[in-house]
Amino acid sequence: MPRPPGPTTRKRILGKELRRLREAVELNVETAASELDCSPAKVRHIENGRNSIKKTELMALVRLYKAEENLAVLEEIRRDASKPGWWSTAKLPPTMQTYVGAESDATSMSTFQIELVPGLLQTEDYIRQLNHAASTADIDHWVEFRLRRQQRLFDEDFPLALHAICSEAVIHRMAHLRLAKAQLEHLVAMSERPNITIQILPFDAGFHPAMSGAFVLLEFDPEISLPVTYFEYANVGQFVDDEKIVNGATSKFAKLGEAAMSPNDSIRFLRAQR
Repeated sequence: MPRPPGPTTRKRILGKELRRLREAVELNVETAASELDCSPAKVRHIENGRNSIKKTELMALVRLYKAEENLAVLEEIRRDASKPGWWSTAKLPPTMQTYVGAESDATSMSTFQIELVPGLLQTEDYIRQLNHAASTADIDHWVEFRLRRQQRLFDEDFPLALHAICSEAVIHRMAHLRLAKAQLEHLVAMSERPNITIQILPFDAGFHPAMSGAFVLLEFDPEISLPVTYFEYANVGQFVDDEKIVNGATSKFAKLGEAAMSPNDSIRFLRAQR
């Protein structure tokens, strides 16, 4: 039995179905926007799963697309998509709201990090120190928020499968900090869980496919949603579900895995750094 989709994934499912219905009757985004008396950008955001849609707007689009027989099912999805997730009170930027919602629905995550320990593998002290260095306000709030996200790894029914590849720089970046030993021990302990794989990309691997930055791949039950990619930049992130871009990121991650130390060698490396 697959993990039931949460509000973020339901929003994306609804958006994709509305796009399919629009394209089936060969209407453009501008026509749909005119029907809703809104901008074309809003229609695109609805179809991309970024924006919610009101019941009256859904009814108008279904009528425009001559798909009234689908209204009951679409309205049920819309209602479920409107229910707030636990992360809705975390005061996140819209893109991060979408990301955390997708993360909560994912079956697996593949992440590459250049500078930082992956968020789901950070200890409380590491999270606190990282937020302190960034002069983040209300550090306790963000520590609690990240620790809550980490619970997906321990879900009894649907634990998230995590494959993390970290540049060797991630380890050396924290080497002088008092928290380093505990964080390294935590990484070793987490790697022993059956749903977690950790690899280290050594400096002597030279140039690699992800020199441009960190990224995350999220996969879902195929009956619910296609994979998505989240690219991390300074103070901002980009959530992408374009099939070509996602496939490119998947290929890039596979090459990183080949260039990195094996999981067993990576754990030996981590133990040696303590």
